[in-house]
Amino acid sequence: MGTLPQIEPVSTKHLLACLGLAIDEAKLIRSLIQSKEMADKLERDNPFSDQSIRLNREITYLESKLAEVRSKVSRG
Repeated sequence: MGTLPQIEPVSTKHLLACLGLAIDEAKLIRSLIQSKEMADKLERDNPFSDQSIRLNREITYLESKLAEVRSKVSRG
């Protein structure tokens, strides 16, 4: 899943309608980037640690939430 923002308003009206979703997208992207960086470090140190497994589950969850937010924009 890409970690670049995809919600690009095309008008002021669209911006206001999508503002909350754009904020959610930005927060999720930031969390994903941080989590992936931590996961990379953990996997270099100990790839099968409980913390690494939990972090990878969190990444999967964050990616699904990001896809959910982006699908709401495409429907709106």
